[in-house]
Amino acid sequence: MLRRQTMRLRIALLLTAVAVVGCQQNIGDSCSGSSDCSQTGERQCDLSQPGGYCTVFSCDPDTCPEGACVEWRFIPSRTAETWCMQTCSDDGICRSQYSCVLPAQINMEGEYQEEVPVAERVARIIDLATNKATAKICVALTAPPPPESERNAVDGALEPQAGELDAGL
Repeated sequence: MLRRQTMRLRIALLLTAVAVVGCQQNIGDSCSGSSDCSQTGERQCDLSQPGGYCTVFSCDPDTCPEGACVEWRFIPSRTAETWCMQTCSDDGICRSQYSCVLPAQINMEGEYQEEVPVAERVARIIDLATNKATAKICVALTAPPPPESERNAVDGALEPQAGELDAGL
């Protein structure tokens, strides 16, 4: 009898653990409250973003459970805030109303801009891992950027073509 009760207790604990982990949302998922993002409180819901945005507030470099740690409003440094943001390779990964852009392409007005001078940038990834430090993020912009195909055509035009690097030597 005691053995059955112990077994039932173990099964109940296992199911509870699976339920808590199974309900956890990913960074960048929609939410209507922080309990949607995490039952244990390690993730918060940023309700200032369209549809809510599951994140970790005040992250340190390389501490986000997934995605990247992004520092916002870092000039001057006393105004900086850090948030875990969903990383992406194209707009298809982001939810509707969100665009996949490099943080260096977000100006102070929260708009996409192809080339933003360093002093006018509003966001940067502070992770040290190269694959994260150079990533794009899913972000809601105040004005939608041009379609990704147009952005990629412009991005590709800025990259040196084969042989162009040697031309100046």
